[in-house]
Amino acid sequence: MHVLLVGPASSGQLYPQAARRLGMRVTVITTGRDVYALPDDVREFIDDIRFVGTLSPAELRATSRQVHRERPVHAVVAGDEFTVPATATIAADLGVDGIDPADAQVVRDKSAMRARLHAAGVRAPAFVVASSPAEAADAGETVGFPCVIKPSGMVGTIGVRRADSREDLIDGYRRIADETLPVAGRLPDSTVVVEQYLRGQEFSAEGYVRQGQATILAITEKCLGPEPYFQQQGHIVRPAQDVPGHEAVADHLEQVTKALGLTTGAFHAEYRVTDEGPTLIEIGARMAGDHIAEMVETVTGLSLAQASLAAAAGVPCPAPATPTAAVAGIHFVTEPRLAGGSHTGLRGWEEALRLPGVHDARIAIPAGRPIPDRQDMRSRIGHLMFTAATYDDAVRLRRTLADRISVVG
Repeated sequence: MHVLLVGPASSGQLYPQAARRLGMRVTVITTGRDVYALPDDVREFIDDIRFVGTLSPAELRATSRQVHRERPVHAVVAGDEFTVPATATIAADLGVDGIDPADAQVVRDKSAMRARLHAAGVRAPAFVVASSPAEAADAGETVGFPCVIKPSGMVGTIGVRRADSREDLIDGYRRIADETLPVAGRLPDSTVVVEQYLRGQEFSAEGYVRQGQATILAITEKCLGPEPYFQQQGHIVRPAQDVPGHEAVADHLEQVTKALGLTTGAFHAEYRVTDEGPTLIEIGARMAGDHIAEMVETVTGLSLAQASLAAAAGVPCPAPATPTAAVAGIHFVTEPRLAGGSHTGLRGWEEALRLPGVHDARIAIPAGRPIPDRQDMRSRIGHLMFTAATYDDAVRLRRTLADRISVVG
């Protein structure tokens, strides 16, 4: 089997090794720059790399056709959020299984996604699309306060904030429109979504679709920073069946995936448990970032990357191995008061590394380097990953990490 991987970044860089474990040949199309740079421990599992100047649809299509002529491709997989539409188009062009290109565009656009769900009678936040500060402010009157403003096509809570007034919406819109820190070489455009604020605990479901049937492997509990922002400051991952209410989540996401035309491949679905039940915030046709995909395998014994590849290629899904932990988690070190400045060190970091269960850690923003003035994924200073025997143990360990590590200004 020959799999074509388009623009692997973040968790998408798990695919080459997963494909090798399935006995597949891997060809990657990428710019090889910035978030798309390929570390040596990823390159060793890639059989062929085709570098392109951009990830434009035209350049990707021409390169994929050349790859297919040289060695027929059996599956095409998106390597990150931004390559989902192009990947769907390539799959259709090469005649292999994939999401319909029109549906892939809907999944990438938060306003189109919500419109499709409402039309299908699937629970989703009420929303209004806005393209100016005045339109954003008026949208709040329609949706009601509090509400949430967000870019229509970004990731990682970039530009997302709660708004309690017209002034909040105007400020939120201007911050999105004036964004200067690109992600994957992209900035938010001037179209935003103003949507209903959902009250309830936030989670995400990690799984895959095979022949139109959605399977949830694990559920991630979100640990969010203080509002008005929604910075994700930690995750706790458990097997789906261990999370109370998982049956209702599975039913809801079955409706979501069918309404959106997600027929194959990985998904990462963020939702809140409201008084009406699980309600989708948004879904991505790709694996979760923030090391969640690795934690899914830790607690379930099944690689989400392998399961997704097997679904795309139409081969049997591998049997799960024995899980190595009951619960897995990650804690992100943040310090909003230093946003726009820098830090001189992390007090308690070395001691935290020695806590039972902590097994991996990384400092993303070293001392002296500027901390982005944004309360989203870009201003997280470092992370520590951990495992625990029970959910309560995981909650306590994450709280301990948060208490013991402080950022020195």
